Amino acid sequence: MKKKTITLIGGSGFLAKYCISELLKDGHNLKIVCRNPHLAGHLRMMAPIEQLDLVKGNVMLSHTIEPVISNSDVVINFVGVLKDGSGGQSFENCHTLGPKNIASLCKKHSIKKLIHFSSIGADIESDSKYQYTKGLGEKNILNSFPEAIILRPSIVFGPGDGFFSVQSKLIKNLPVIPLFANNKYQCVYVKDIAKATSKLILDDNYNGKIFEFGGPDTMSLKEIYQLILDTLRIKRIILPVPLSFANFVALMMLPLPSPLITFDQVKLLRKDNVISKTDYTLAKLGIVPSSPRDIIKTYIS
Repeated sequence: MKKKTITLIGGSGFLAKYCISELLKDGHNLKIVCRNPHLAGHLRMMAPIEQLDLVKGNVMLSHTIEPVISNSDVVINFVGVLKDGSGGQSFENCHTLGPKNIASLCKKHSIKKLIHFSSIGADIESDSKYQYTKGLGEKNILNSFPEAIILRPSIVFGPGDGFFSVQSKLIKNLPVIPLFANNKYQCVYVKDIAKATSKLILDDNYNGKIFEFGGPDTMSLKEIYQLILDTLRIKRIILPVPLSFANFVALMMLPLPSPLITFDQVKLLRKDNVISKTDYTLAKLGIVPSSPRDIIKTYIS
């Protein structure tokens, strides 16, 4: 297997960490680009500097990422935010303009492969700003670099995640669990995504394809809450609440720096987060997806 020089942009996050681990096992040389390398010291310990280097860069400032992109075989973009922030952390900057800059640089320097992480539900027609900007980001990527591989995962889970780990902490402290909606999810294991990414790097047959990654179980939000309760071995009342009340909660949390729910996230609760009828899934890559029913008991308690 030929070793690649791979640049991971936004490489200090949860998903990126597992992909880094998988790519290091394959022997690739990695350049990790992040806005604040001094906060990503945990990555420095994963490999010697000859194999893994941390680089300061900002996707909104092309000149800060061009030098590292220009010397790459593969570029992977992980940049994304769950809540619309100000300045560089806005949906527009992270999901739309950043990918445009990355794709343009990859085209300019004739990069062999670009992998872009988006999300299930990305759609330029969506009334959710999160999904709209994700959809526009995909469009910008493909306009400049049509052979890019787009990856759309459902909710990603695994040790250190921002979903089951966070929900379990909330549930333990609530006597009653409000159920604002009962939409469905196809939660996908982070290590399955890492394996898929590793395979795609070495296989050019899938260039230009859009993959959707989901787990083996389609679970309603109520079923997810019940799974967490069963795993924690505690009992709570799951109380259906009108979705309109979620907007009221979002309004009350508006002044907070890190609100538990936003107006845009309420819009996401109106739709299922499951893979479409596509052939391009984990199974296409020979990966049997893991179920959260088997995994979350290993890291929430």
